[in-house]
Amino acid sequence: MNTAVIYYSLSGKTDKVAKCIIEILTSRGEHADLIRLRPVKEETSFKRQCRDAFFAKKPELIPTTTDLRKYNRIILGTPVWAFKPAPSINTYINMCSSLDAKEAIVFATYGSGVGRNNTLKIMKKMLQTKGAHVTKEILIQGNEDQGIYRKRLENLL
Repeated sequence: MNTAVIYYSLSGKTDKVAKCIIEILTSRGEHADLIRLRPVKEETSFKRQCRDAFFAKKPELIPTTTDLRKYNRIILGTPVWAFKPAPSINTYINMCSSLDAKEAIVFATYGSGVGRNNTLKIMKKMLQTKGAHVTKEILIQGNEDQGIYRKRLENLL
């Protein structure tokens, strides 16, 4: 299986989960690439980031892989902000090509839990519109112990 783990992280929580997923996949002998999304002009204010997420803004991203033909599976991760995915996720999915019949897994990290299901629902719908088949949805609370969520991820992936 050839997998792309694509994510956005501001605080580092989503970054830790994405790297944990890579470790799990590579320990099983699978090929997995880690693709971190970065806006050209990254807003550092959490309040402004939430506002942009709420209004589904699409910031310009530093160029990265959007042709995903070589991957069998795509794992896409985001923090939950204002009940929605981070703005960089909106841009990325919008830019992607070659998602027809791709297996996709979505994951979100969250603090309070408000909006977590809505975030996954939005990501799933966006990916399905591009032709991907979303097979799993994963939620990880930001303060959850890494050992606990690692075991959960090992069972789900």
